[in-house]
Amino acid sequence: MPNKSKTFFLKYGVPWLAVIVIVIHFFFTKTQNLNPWKGGGYGMYTGIHFYYNQIYIPGMSSDSLMEANFDIKNTFRDLKIMPNDKNLKEAAELILKITEKDSIQIQIWKPTVNSKNGIYTRVLVNEIYLKKSEL
Repeated sequence: MPNKSKTFFLKYGVPWLAVIVIVIHFFFTKTQNLNPWKGGGYGMYTGIHFYYNQIYIPGMSSDSLMEANFDIKNTFRDLKIMPNDKNLKEAAELILKITEKDSIQIQIWKPTVNSKNGIYTRVLVNEIYLKKSEL
């Protein structure tokens, strides 16, 4: 008897479990801006790697901010992986605490390539404008 239940689980349970994991991954990819490379990697060859996402802050260099502070480097990495509102606000708050600015605007740009004509462009994924008084 235990052999039948084990066979049934292996035959039907494992494939259904895999399908559920894939569905959850696609759900988070579409609703939470989860990068397709993360969370199981389903669809990882459908887009350009998150490393090439660009963080643009008018009047500041994101590279120099990352070199100056380890916390910003980790926050920016999380922001590139998952450019959702929560991570964007966390990065903006951290920059406002470290710098002497009254407000900050952060934009996340994702590179795209049109497969039909081979044109490379950038697409604005998410942005935030945060004032220090709103903290």
